[in-house]
Amino acid sequence: MKKKYSVLDDQDHTSDYDEGVRYREYKKSIRNIQINFEQWLSELKENINSYENDRLKKSAHTDCPPEFFSNNKKKINELENLYQNGVQTLDIMKIHFSQNKTYVLEISRYFSIFDKFKIQLQSLKNMFDKICVHNRINFCTQKDCSSVAYKNNEINHVIKERSALQYSISELDNIISIGHETNWKLKLQNNSITKQMKKINFLNEQIPKIHKIMKNIRYYTTRRTIILAITIASFIVLFFMLR
Repeated sequence: MKKKYSVLDDQDHTSDYDEGVRYREYKKSIRNIQINFEQWLSELKENINSYENDRLKKSAHTDCPPEFFSNNKKKINELENLYQNGVQTLDIMKIHFSQNKTYVLEISRYFSIFDKFKIQLQSLKNMFDKICVHNRINFCTQKDCSSVAYKNNEINHVIKERSALQYSISELDNIISIGHETNWKLKLQNNSITKQMKKINFLNEQIPKIHKIMKNIRYYTTRRTIILAITIASFIVLFFMLR
């Protein structure tokens, strides 16, 4: 008797296959993060232990190169970012594959690994912070005179900067005072111009009236002249007629 496979069974197998592929991709990503974290953590631990061993072997403290602090600080930041990426990836895996007990168990194991990573990284961070503090204390203790001279130079520099700043402030006050005075003069000038403009506008308004008055004066003057001329002519005619 032949075994019959339904379409639903085929879909289930396909779904399981796709889920397996996705899980392997996530697992590959988390494995790469784990490997890189272990490698960088080992390098950081080696750097710190090497510094501690060298410090204990020497009777006098020698200056630690600045790149030791900058490089290891950068490495700590990179490890913290890598840890965050790993935990975020595991959180995503936990959500996507919560129905598969085998996957959930393996994801829990990776969470435990990253918890240990966090503890180890925090321990190395504490050691690195102590080294930074110790280096600063020794530097100040052994170079007290030079430190005092440096501080005096800094104080003198601050005093000079303060004097320059006070001079700049004084100059700025003068500029502001000149600006206020100029602004006041401009306001007076503006008021004067405004008054002149009002007078000009008033004259412009009166010009038509003046023209009208002048026209009337010319009219009445001409009329008076004509009347006077006629009167004189009449008297002359009468004079000759009566003579």
